[in-house]
Amino acid sequence: MENNNTMNICSCIIHARPENGPAVKALLNSIPGVEVHGGVEEGKLIVTVEDSESCSAGDTMMTFNSLEGVVSATLIYHYGGNDLNEEVIREFN
Repeated sequence: MENNNTMNICSCIIHARPENGPAVKALLNSIPGVEVHGGVEEGKLIVTVEDSESCSAGDTMMTFNSLEGVVSATLIYHYGGNDLNEEVIREFN
């Protein structure tokens, strides 16, 4: 993916049957730019997605529903822009 100084960060809820939670977590964590933060035992995985060098966050999220064990994927929050680095710098100063 071309780096044009913009970044996309999204959060999603990935629904899976509770017994499939650990397997779905492993699949999601194997995807570049994806991180699972919780909800595995309940089958409602809390996930963040960032652009990776090979794929945009949006394209990555489009693959979630085709993963084995995933019932549905819902976008909760999206932030995109080229001012992200400036915001982070201001917060830490």
